[in-house]
Amino acid sequence: MISDNKKRTGLVKGVFLVTLLYFSLGFVSILFGLSALLCMAIPFILLARYKRKLWCSAYCPRASLLLKTGTKKRNRPIPRQFSNGTLKKVMLWYFGVNLFFITGSTIQVAMGNMASMEYVRLFIAIPLLPLPQLLRLQAPPAIMHLSYRLYSMMLSSTLLGIALSRLYRPRIWCAICPVGTVSTALLKK
Repeated sequence: MISDNKKRTGLVKGVFLVTLLYFSLGFVSILFGLSALLCMAIPFILLARYKRKLWCSAYCPRASLLLKTGTKKRNRPIPRQFSNGTLKKVMLWYFGVNLFFITGSTIQVAMGNMASMEYVRLFIAIPLLPLPQLLRLQAPPAIMHLSYRLYSMMLSSTLLGIALSRLYRPRIWCAICPVGTVSTALLKK
Protein backbone atom coordinates (compact mmCIF):
# COMPACT_ATOMS: atom_id res chain seq x y z
CA MET A 1 0.00 0.00 0.00
CA ILE A 2 1.30 3.47 -0.91
CA SER A 3 1.64 5.87 2.01
CA ASP A 4 -0.30 9.16 2.11
CA ASN A 5 2.99 11.02 1.80
CA LYS A 6 3.89 9.06 -1.36
CA LYS A 7 0.45 9.59 -2.88
CA ARG A 8 0.62 13.32 -2.24
CA THR A 9 4.19 13.96 -3.34
CA GLY A 10 5.40 11.01 -5.35
CA LEU A 11 8.59 10.94 -3.24
CA VAL A 12 10.05 7.61 -2.25
CA LYS A 13 9.39 7.06 1.44
CA GLY A 14 12.40 7.55 3.71
CA VAL A 15 14.66 9.16 1.10
CA PHE A 16 15.12 12.07 3.55
CA LEU A 17 17.49 9.76 5.43
CA VAL A 18 20.04 10.32 2.64
CA THR A 19 20.23 14.00 3.62
CA LEU A 20 20.64 13.16 7.28
CA LEU A 21 23.28 10.55 6.40
CA TYR A 22 25.18 13.07 4.25
CA PHE A 23 25.44 15.61 7.07
CA SER A 24 26.24 12.92 9.65
CA LEU A 25 29.03 11.46 7.52
CA GLY A 26 30.59 14.92 7.40
CA PHE A 27 31.42 14.40 11.08
CA VAL A 28 33.04 11.05 10.31
CA SER A 29 35.20 12.48 7.52
CA ILE A 30 34.68 15.67 5.57
CA LEU A 31 35.73 13.75 2.49
CA PHE A 32 32.15 12.44 2.40
CA GLY A 33 31.29 16.03 1.45
CA LEU A 34 32.47 15.14 -2.05
CA SER A 35 29.33 13.02 -2.47
CA ALA A 36 27.54 16.34 -3.08
CA LEU A 37 28.88 15.99 -6.61
CA LEU A 38 26.65 12.91 -6.98
CA CYS A 39 23.68 14.88 -5.69
CA MET A 40 24.35 17.45 -8.39
CA ALA A 41 24.92 14.93 -11.18
CA ILE A 42 22.22 12.30 -10.58
CA PRO A 43 19.26 14.63 -11.29
CA PHE A 44 20.68 15.43 -14.74
CA ILE A 45 21.56 11.80 -15.47
CA LEU A 46 17.95 10.85 -14.68
CA LEU A 47 16.69 13.78 -16.75
CA ALA A 48 18.77 12.71 -19.77
CA ARG A 49 17.62 9.13 -19.47
CA TYR A 50 13.89 9.55 -18.71
CA LYS A 51 13.19 13.01 -20.18
CA ARG A 52 11.33 14.12 -17.06
CA LYS A 53 12.18 15.54 -13.65
CA LEU A 54 12.24 12.14 -11.94
CA TRP A 55 14.70 13.36 -9.29
CA CYS A 56 12.42 16.20 -8.23
CA SER A 57 9.25 14.14 -8.25
CA ALA A 58 10.50 10.93 -6.64
CA TYR A 59 14.08 10.85 -5.36
CA CYS A 60 15.12 14.25 -4.01
CA PRO A 61 16.28 13.71 -0.41
CA ARG A 62 15.99 17.42 0.39
CA ALA A 63 12.35 17.59 -0.74
CA SER A 64 11.63 14.56 1.41
CA LEU A 65 13.34 16.16 4.41
CA LEU A 66 11.40 19.39 3.90
CA LEU A 67 8.14 17.44 3.97
CA LYS A 68 9.19 16.19 7.40
CA THR A 69 10.31 19.57 8.75
CA GLY A 70 7.82 21.92 7.09
CA THR A 71 4.55 23.21 8.39
CA LYS A 72 1.49 21.29 7.25
CA LYS A 73 -0.63 24.39 6.74
CA ARG A 74 0.27 27.73 5.29
CA ASN A 75 0.80 30.30 7.99
CA ARG A 76 1.70 33.12 5.65
CA PRO A 77 0.85 34.06 2.10
CA ILE A 78 3.60 33.03 -0.32
CA PRO A 79 5.43 36.08 -1.74
CA ARG A 80 4.96 36.54 -5.49
CA GLN A 81 8.75 36.40 -5.99
CA PHE A 82 8.41 32.61 -5.62
CA SER A 83 6.03 32.38 -8.56
CA ASN A 84 7.15 35.19 -10.86
CA GLY A 85 10.67 33.81 -11.33
CA THR A 86 12.58 36.46 -9.38
CA LEU A 87 13.80 34.13 -6.65
CA LYS A 88 14.58 31.38 -9.17
CA LYS A 89 16.99 33.77 -10.87
CA VAL A 90 18.47 34.90 -7.55
CA MET A 91 19.06 31.31 -6.42
CA LEU A 92 20.50 30.34 -9.79
CA TRP A 93 22.93 33.27 -9.62
CA TYR A 94 23.79 32.50 -5.99
CA PHE A 95 24.59 28.88 -6.82
CA GLY A 96 26.51 29.90 -9.92
CA VAL A 97 28.63 32.34 -7.89
CA ASN A 98 29.06 29.72 -5.17
CA LEU A 99 30.22 27.10 -7.67
CA PHE A 100 32.54 29.69 -9.25
CA PHE A 101 34.11 30.39 -5.83
CA ILE A 102 34.36 26.69 -5.06
CA THR A 103 36.06 25.94 -8.38
CA GLY A 104 38.34 28.97 -8.33
CA SER A 105 39.44 28.60 -4.73
CA THR A 106 40.02 24.85 -5.14
CA ILE A 107 42.25 25.54 -8.15
CA GLN A 108 44.11 28.19 -6.14
CA VAL A 109 44.63 25.74 -3.27
CA ALA A 110 45.85 23.07 -5.70
CA MET A 111 48.34 25.56 -7.18
CA GLY A 112 49.56 26.51 -3.70
CA ASN A 113 48.38 30.13 -4.00
CA MET A 114 46.06 29.98 -0.97
CA ALA A 115 45.54 27.91 2.15
CA SER A 116 42.89 25.22 2.28
CA MET A 117 39.65 26.20 4.03
CA GLU A 118 39.17 23.50 6.63
CA TYR A 119 35.96 24.68 8.28
CA VAL A 120 32.32 25.01 7.31
CA ARG A 121 31.05 28.34 6.03
CA LEU A 122 27.38 29.28 5.70
CA PHE A 123 26.18 31.26 2.68
CA ILE A 124 29.74 31.68 1.37
CA ALA A 125 30.67 34.22 4.06
CA ILE A 126 29.75 33.09 7.60
CA PRO A 127 32.50 30.90 9.13
CA LEU A 128 31.45 28.23 11.62
CA LEU A 129 33.56 26.24 14.02
CA PRO A 130 35.70 23.46 12.57
CA LEU A 131 33.75 20.26 12.04
CA PRO A 132 34.82 17.49 14.43
CA GLN A 133 36.25 14.54 12.50
CA LEU A 134 36.05 10.97 13.78
CA LEU A 135 38.46 9.82 11.07
CA ARG A 136 41.42 11.94 10.06
CA LEU A 137 41.91 10.72 6.51
CA GLN A 138 44.82 12.08 4.52
CA ALA A 139 43.98 13.85 1.29
CA PRO A 140 45.58 16.63 -0.75
CA PRO A 141 44.71 20.12 0.56
CA ALA A 142 42.67 20.90 -2.58
CA ILE A 143 40.46 17.84 -2.01
CA MET A 144 39.94 18.77 1.67
CA HIS A 145 39.10 22.32 0.61
CA LEU A 146 36.63 21.11 -2.03
CA SER A 147 35.00 18.79 0.50
CA TYR A 148 34.46 21.60 3.01
CA ARG A 149 33.18 23.98 0.35
CA LEU A 150 30.67 21.46 -1.04
CA TYR A 151 29.53 20.51 2.46
CA SER A 152 29.10 24.21 3.26
CA MET A 153 27.01 24.81 0.15
CA MET A 154 24.78 21.81 0.87
CA LEU A 155 24.35 22.84 4.51
CA SER A 156 23.50 26.44 3.58
CA SER A 157 20.87 25.46 1.03
CA THR A 158 19.35 22.83 3.33
CA LEU A 159 19.06 25.30 6.21
CA LEU A 160 17.48 27.84 3.86
CA GLY A 161 15.05 25.19 2.62
CA ILE A 162 14.10 24.22 6.18
CA ALA A 163 13.54 27.86 7.17
CA LEU A 164 11.32 28.43 4.12
CA SER A 165 9.44 25.18 4.78
CA ARG A 166 8.64 26.38 8.30
CA LEU A 167 7.57 29.84 7.12
CA TYR A 168 5.44 28.95 4.11
CA ARG A 169 4.89 25.34 3.11
CA PRO A 170 7.01 22.19 3.12
CA ARG A 171 8.27 22.12 -0.48
CA ILE A 172 8.42 25.86 -1.20
CA TRP A 173 12.18 25.39 -1.72
CA CYS A 174 11.35 23.31 -4.80
CA ALA A 175 9.89 26.44 -6.44
CA ILE A 176 13.34 28.09 -6.42
CA CYS A 177 15.69 25.09 -6.38
CA PRO A 178 18.49 25.60 -8.93
CA VAL A 179 18.41 21.90 -9.93
CA GLY A 180 14.69 22.13 -10.68
CA THR A 181 15.15 25.44 -12.52
CA VAL A 182 17.92 24.10 -14.75
CA SER A 183 16.04 20.82 -15.29
CA THR A 184 12.93 22.69 -16.43
CA ALA A 185 15.01 24.83 -18.80
CA LEU A 186 16.67 21.72 -20.26
CA LEU A 187 13.31 20.00 -20.75
CA LYS A 188 12.01 23.01 -22.70
CA LYS A 189 14.91 22.66 -25.18
